[in-house]
Amino acid sequence: MKKQITLIGLLFIATSALLSCKKDTTSLKARIMGKWIVNKIEVSGYTNQNLNGTFNYTKDDYMDFKSNNDDQVELSLTNQRTIGNYTTSLGDEFSMIFPEGASYCTVATITGTQFQFTAKIDKTNIVKTYYLTR
Repeated sequence: MKKQITLIGLLFIATSALLSCKKDTTSLKARIMGKWIVNKIEVSGYTNQNLNGTFNYTKDDYMDFKSNNDDQVELSLTNQRTIGNYTTSLGDEFSMIFPEGASYCTVATITGTQFQFTAKIDKTNIVKTYYLTR
C-alpha cells in the first residue's frame, strides 16, 4: 500500500510539472525574439555630421534576435551582416554587443508588429533609435 501511494504521488508530481510548463510570452526576451524589418534608424552623437541623421531602409534590411543558447542578434543593413549578442534584463531594458561597442537599450514601444528602442553606445555620445516592424 505504501508503494502505491508513493507511486501515485510521484506520478501526480510529474504530471503537474509537465502541465504547468507553458511558453514564455511575457518576458522581454520572448517579445523581441525573431526577425524584425528595419524601417529606419535615427542616429546622433557622431562628430562627423555625415554619420548623423535619419537613415531609411528597405524590407530586405532586418534585425534578427535569435533564440539560440548564445543569444545572438544579427543586423543586416544594405546587404552587410553584423553578428552580435544581446542580453535582456528585468523591465524594458537590454544590451547588445556589436563590433562598434556595447549598446545599452531602452524599449519605447513593443507590440506584436512594432518594436522601437533607443540604443546608447557605451563610452560615447552616440545614440541610435531603431524603428522595426514585422
